[in-house]
Amino acid sequence: MSDVQTDAAGEAVLGANRPLLLTDPMRSWQVVRGVVELFAIGGESDPPTARLHIATVTTGERLFGVADDAGIRLLAVGGVDTVVRARTIDEDAATDRLAWIGVLADADGGTPESADAASDPDPLARLIAAVHRRRAEIEAEGVARVRAQRGGRASAMTGALDGLRALVDRQDPIPVTADDDDPVDAAFAVVATSLGLTSTAPPAGRGSADRVTLLARYARVRTRRVTLTGDWWRQDSGPMIGFLADGHRPVALVPRGATRYELVDPRARSRVVVNATIAATVEPDAVVVYRPLPDGPLTIGGLLRSALVHTRSDVAWLVAYAIASALIALVVPIVTGRIVGVVIPEADVPELVQLTLALAIAAIAAALFQYATATAVVRTQGRLDGYLVPAVWGRLLSLPTAFFRRYSAGDLAVRVQSVDAMVRVVGSGAVVALLGVATAVVSLALIWFYSVSFGIIATLLVAALGVVVWFAGRAQYRRAQAVERTAGQLSGLVLEFVSGISKLRVAGADEKAFGRWAERFRARRVAWNDVRRAQNVVTVSIAVFPVLSSLVLFAVVGLSEPDAISAGVFLAINAAFGQVVAAVVSITLVVTQLVQAAPAMKRMVPVIAEVPEDDASKTDPGVLRGAVDYSGVTFRYLEDGPVVLDDVSIRIPAGSSVALVGPSGSGKSTLGRLLLGFEVPEEGGIYLDDQDLAGLDLRAVRRQLGVVLQSVEPLPGSILSNILGDAVDLTIDDAWRAAERAGLAEDLRAMPMGMHTVITEGGSTLSGGQRQRLLIARALAGDPRVLLFDEATSALDNVTQSIVAESLAALSVTRIVIAHRLSTVRDADRIYYLERGRVLESGSFDELMALGGRFAAQAQRQLA
Repeated sequence: MSDVQTDAAGEAVLGANRPLLLTDPMRSWQVVRGVVELFAIGGESDPPTARLHIATVTTGERLFGVADDAGIRLLAVGGVDTVVRARTIDEDAATDRLAWIGVLADADGGTPESADAASDPDPLARLIAAVHRRRAEIEAEGVARVRAQRGGRASAMTGALDGLRALVDRQDPIPVTADDDDPVDAAFAVVATSLGLTSTAPPAGRGSADRVTLLARYARVRTRRVTLTGDWWRQDSGPMIGFLADGHRPVALVPRGATRYELVDPRARSRVVVNATIAATVEPDAVVVYRPLPDGPLTIGGLLRSALVHTRSDVAWLVAYAIASALIALVVPIVTGRIVGVVIPEADVPELVQLTLALAIAAIAAALFQYATATAVVRTQGRLDGYLVPAVWGRLLSLPTAFFRRYSAGDLAVRVQSVDAMVRVVGSGAVVALLGVATAVVSLALIWFYSVSFGIIATLLVAALGVVVWFAGRAQYRRAQAVERTAGQLSGLVLEFVSGISKLRVAGADEKAFGRWAERFRARRVAWNDVRRAQNVVTVSIAVFPVLSSLVLFAVVGLSEPDAISAGVFLAINAAFGQVVAAVVSITLVVTQLVQAAPAMKRMVPVIAEVPEDDASKTDPGVLRGAVDYSGVTFRYLEDGPVVLDDVSIRIPAGSSVALVGPSGSGKSTLGRLLLGFEVPEEGGIYLDDQDLAGLDLRAVRRQLGVVLQSVEPLPGSILSNILGDAVDLTIDDAWRAAERAGLAEDLRAMPMGMHTVITEGGSTLSGGQRQRLLIARALAGDPRVLLFDEATSALDNVTQSIVAESLAALSVTRIVIAHRLSTVRDADRIYYLERGRVLESGSFDELMALGGRFAAQAQRQLA
């Protein structure tokens, strides 16, 4: 990078491989042709560093040198065919000097201080400081980048080695995490992997005091807080997230088998089997994570397949136990035939001792296999119950609101509880049937081996019983369907009567209600009696089958030739057929249980076949600003029903206040239900911050809405739990602040237990105004982006309503108020008057009153 050679005219050619060091402050260079890229590099005594681009100098402009002791050096790199001409300082014009000073002054990033290049007292000093500052930044960035690259390579290598080790250990590899990742995320990822799920990190900015709950929300799984007591690691309670007592570091607690847990520490990248010593290092509080049902509609078969995913090893062992038990069962008929046919006639005492010992060993082995089978059944039932029950209830809670209009609450409860019948049938009945089938097949094969004719007879007898059970089972199934249907209707009716007992008393309809109950109860009893009659046919058949089948066998022997079959062979066949009869009877009993449970399981299909509203295809809305837009919305509750909303378009800017008014049945509350995603418009759409609500995660949307609806009542529990709900990042201070805004704080302070006052279902211990203020406090607690109030202040007096109105006006949130009360809507930025599902008038209160239309007429009635 020494000075370039010039020709007679003082010109030189610059290029990428022929740069020019500007080290002579008394000399300059004018760009004759092309462009020159100007770079700053370190001083001659400094270690080599990367070039720092300063400026681009074009044709006609000049370059000036910098002294060696300035702390930096300037390097000029030419483009293609770039030519510069050497000049002396005396030849330079003052304007070129000022332009060069501007280049130097702007090199520090265009800060305001360097805006006036001509008046800069020391542009070179500014350039030097800027270059050194930028060099330090680049070096820091380089160090950080190198560290990140090394960390990434190390993490990748660690992850690859863990994956290879997992192939040998048959364990899930520990997820690789960066040092700055939240340790809860890593522990949650381990638990999610053990459940066959993918952990989804929340979007940036979504902090929470409870990171586990936040992760569970975005992974769309359910969690439950538990206390680890006793020898908790000796029973399978599902995968959990625990915390080490030393430093509260999160770890994953993953079950490995029925009686063993493994502690996985993602940060330390270690696994250890939990024992009493390890358990002592874990805090008693943990969070159980439940595996949800697969997305999309499911059938009973699909539900069973998803349930058996994590029980395949148990199923394999059960099949092995069934085959082993069936083979052991062959010992009895074989030994019986041998003793009667050979040992007794020949008085072979040594062989008798051997055969007796064989029977004893077989009995012990059968007992051990029976115990192992029973243990596996209990374990399988526990796993099925631990997965199916919370998963089905979780599916029910995630279904669209429109689904619940089709069924009563009591009927849905009966349908979901059918999962218990499924667990019993699959966990116990299926195992009994498997053992029975294995024993029956093996014993029948032994009969065929001894005698083909007796094999045919035994097969025909079993087939005859099967035909009887088939027809009786079909009749039982049809009647059982009626039992389950009437049971659901009866349960729904009883729940309605109990929840509305005060209304029945006021209306004097007690006797009428009892009459309706008696009618449904009688229908259920009639259907149940029909089921019992069909079941009695099966019971009688399996009672007489052993006797009739033995009679047939003995009759065949009696009618056969004297030497057709020996006594030993016949007794072996008889013993084997006895095992076949016992196995067939057990199978028949399981079939009877299945016939009774099948209608109940079938009634569960609507719950699992309905697609959840928060499926994986929905996107997160992010942090909402609060803009709401109803665009050409048309809606009806039934396909062939009347139009409730007809081409309604309402645009609500973020932070504004809008009131929806009109006569009852005009569609005001329906607009609120559409905004909450409870209903889906037939035409048009609802947009939040220009995002189509149909494509958003409704749970994430609702968490940013504060809602008070007409029909909502407080939940049983404390006032604190009612205000905070399931918001994991809110505290009691947030509850008091919300209570102040809702005008409820003074009432709470007058209560002996304050925030911890317990209320009953429906909040009957509170006045109507207190209930409404409690619901308003709950809506305000989470600092929502949009408030939706549907007749939320109808029970408040004017003073309390003014307190609430002032609190709402101070909030920078979008407010949508549905009300008939004039004082509630008077201060709204814009009022929409609806009638018969259409917007007839809109404007401010003064504008609508001046218009003298339908709103003014309604307002005049209240003002009068």
